[in-house]
Amino acid sequence: MESERLEMRPFSEADFSFYKTLVQNERVMRYINGGTALEEAEARSWFERQFGRYEDDRQTGFLLLEKKETREPVGFAGLILQEVDGVEELEVGYWLTPIHWKVGYGREAANRLMREAFERGHDRLISIIHPENKSSQNVARANGLQWEKDTVFNGIPVVIYSCRLSRLFRG
Repeated sequence: MESERLEMRPFSEADFSFYKTLVQNERVMRYINGGTALEEAEARSWFERQFGRYEDDRQTGFLLLEKKETREPVGFAGLILQEVDGVEELEVGYWLTPIHWKVGYGREAANRLMREAFERGHDRLISIIHPENKSSQNVARANGLQWEKDTVFNGIPVVIYSCRLSRLFRG
């Protein structure tokens, strides 16, 4: 899968060290996992979970994001099945290295993944966002998602943004 500037591909074992740099970075994790960076074993568990997600056509799992021109990894993004308030939902999410924040990669990756979800037959899509993460809320709104509710996800207060993909990708 690709967007204008990014290639998106499933992780391979060789990508674990890059993955770990993100999930162990306090700035990246500020609004994720209760603000706690992952220890080695937990990072490994989260990483390996992706390989099972790749087997489920309803989701993409997290995909490595690389700049097309240089193959430099900038983060990861994906369509992930989540349970929110007892309902299975498809979430679009992304994590970027801090040096790649605020240049549009998150918006670009999320938008491409939203189109992928629509092409796979999904109509409803959500983003689960920490209430203080204004940048991610801005990305969600820029891609056509709207605030739906405040709730608790995995013991952490969050806001849910949602959209109907059929309204965004007609024809």
